[in-house]
Amino acid sequence: MVLPFRTMCAAAALLTGLMALGSAFAQDSERPVYLDAVEIEQTRDGNVITARGEVSVQSGDRLLFADEVEYRTDEDRVIARGNVRLHDGNLPAQTAEEIELTNEWSEAMATGFAMLMDNNGRAASAYAVRRSDGGVTLHRAYYTACDLCEDGSRTPTWRFRAREVVQDPESEMIYYRDARLEAFGVPIFYSPVFAHADPSAPRRSGFLIPTVDLSNRLGFVYQQPYYHVMSPHRDIVVTPMVMTEYNPVMRYEYRQRFWSGAINIRGSATYEQEFDRDGAFGDSELRGHVAGSGSFNISPGWVWRFNVQLTSDPLYMERYGLRGDVDRTSDFARLNARLLPSDVELRGRTGQYFVNVTAMGFQSLRTNVDDRTLPVIAPMVEAEYRLPLPGWAGFANARASGIYLTRDLGNDYARATGEIDWSRNFTVPGGIRVSPYAGARSDAYRFTRTNNAGVTLETREFTRAMANAGVDVSWPFMRPGGLGDTILAPRVQLATSTALGDDELAPGEDSLNLELDVSNLFARNRANGYDAWEEGTRLNAGLTTSFHTKTPYLPDTELFVGRSFRLDGDASFGPGSGLDDRQSDWVAQLDVNFGNMFQAGVRGRYDGDTGQANRVDAFSRVSFWRVRGNVTYSLVDDAAVTTPVRESVNFGGNVRITDNWFVAYSGVRDLERGITRRQDLSLVYRDECTDVRIIYDQTNYDIGNLGPRRSVMLQVTLFSIGNR
Repeated sequence: MVLPFRTMCAAAALLTGLMALGSAFAQDSERPVYLDAVEIEQTRDGNVITARGEVSVQSGDRLLFADEVEYRTDEDRVIARGNVRLHDGNLPAQTAEEIELTNEWSEAMATGFAMLMDNNGRAASAYAVRRSDGGVTLHRAYYTACDLCEDGSRTPTWRFRAREVVQDPESEMIYYRDARLEAFGVPIFYSPVFAHADPSAPRRSGFLIPTVDLSNRLGFVYQQPYYHVMSPHRDIVVTPMVMTEYNPVMRYEYRQRFWSGAINIRGSATYEQEFDRDGAFGDSELRGHVAGSGSFNISPGWVWRFNVQLTSDPLYMERYGLRGDVDRTSDFARLNARLLPSDVELRGRTGQYFVNVTAMGFQSLRTNVDDRTLPVIAPMVEAEYRLPLPGWAGFANARASGIYLTRDLGNDYARATGEIDWSRNFTVPGGIRVSPYAGARSDAYRFTRTNNAGVTLETREFTRAMANAGVDVSWPFMRPGGLGDTILAPRVQLATSTALGDDELAPGEDSLNLELDVSNLFARNRANGYDAWEEGTRLNAGLTTSFHTKTPYLPDTELFVGRSFRLDGDASFGPGSGLDDRQSDWVAQLDVNFGNMFQAGVRGRYDGDTGQANRVDAFSRVSFWRVRGNVTYSLVDDAAVTTPVRESVNFGGNVRITDNWFVAYSGVRDLERGITRRQDLSLVYRDECTDVRIIYDQTNYDIGNLGPRRSVMLQVTLFSIGNR
């Protein structure tokens, strides 16, 4: 009997014999089976029911697609043939040339079997058995995360082949027997047994992929990380770092999430002597470092966080190449790379106010700095409140700031500040933008001066009050054109500030040396801290010229040139600032932008009399075809500015040789001394399942007596294997 049929209605309503099929395909007798096929055939005795032509069978969340499905009622077996695809709920599809199902779809045997796993993992075998617990055993099988070609024309970058592969759903592991790792079809590793976490498992303990390094300081270095899942919200990575020249180092990284935040703690430990370019010296001691951070939400808008960074000796992390563990996100760390800040911070922010309370300490990474001379800040407080003015009245903010700073050896310092400022923006006829502003501030100080023996020489307490006011005027002009629009925007600012008496000068704890540049030319108070104050009357002027292109053959271009004129009062900043004369240095900035293909910019400060460049910072980026590159140039030619490097260039880029291979290089060159301070050369292979890098790294900084460092590192990442 042959029945033409193509619908998704219940099969039980069409053939009485298919009711028996339901008991094999459904998880309970009440769940119906839906069948769709070109034709359905039943033998005269009713023992065999066959569906042919684009067959699809559904029972609950389970779906079966095949060219032909045969159900043998007397044997309670279902056999699907040709382009078989089995879907079970949200699990990835399983495919086969032929699959035989029993026990309500929970057990199966298949030939030409293949399955897709989470994280893009793929497994295939000549013969497969699926157990009722969901486990799968594959015979003559392989596993990979690489894309596969149906015609077999492309060999996967890597794959594990094995005589037998077992996917155990209970342990969430995949086990291999007689396993070998192949790279581009060539066996490179064999093991009688092997196991790794099931890619469908969210997190599993186990070994991660190791790294290998060859260093002139440490010799041959092998790091083997082990990842341990402690709970759904905690894990740790322990990495023994074994080297041929010195004792091993044990590295670790602990992570934990809480309902309100998370922590991350990294560190290391070893028992070893100190060493430099001449070898080891001193006694063997327990040495190490810790770098931890955490952040927690207290309530909407309020957060507290901590950051702790400590090391047993200043050169420890440099010796073992562990500087990557240092947190460089804080302002203090960016200002001085040879300081380790540790701090605790409470921060609150809404649309109306901002509050920040911080306690901070420091450790120096220089061998010639005594940590007792470094300050402990406890606390530093900053608060700002936006006053609720009507729109016509402008904007007003009230600020408060305070700091208490102590040293074991050196000066102590305390300051409290209250401040209020106001501004208003107007646009008058003709498109002229006028912005008047005014502000007032009061400081209270207490500080002591001590000598090298810690004896107090002087203690001072005083208060001071300052005020400033000014107006900022800009008048942009635009000229449309066929190739682009040209804009001229002159800007003038007239500012005046009260003067300070000789007995109102602060010690300068929070004010670094100032340099005039484009970013602070129009600042209302150019001092970069509370201790300094810019007094007198000054006129700041600048002109911006920009061209916005309408064609891809011309770049967007912007040029700014400006200068400051001191009309009254004494110089507030010394030589090297560009503001010590009545007419300041010129500041200029040029930006050229061809979109993603090319960008370039230069920012400089030039002597007001001679035009000689005192400071130049330039950059360029290029990107075309398979080439990416960038260059940054820096020049300090002002004799009054002290800096360890007066002329340098940073450069880097990469060339993509093929779709998967590319070479990358970066370097830092001290042009004044003719020394390449750092360079990295990388050969990288990357595709959809693999990332392999050979990295040559060389550093040549004056850090203690360690001397230059050179290393060659091999990093291999097989996606979905040995990664957390």
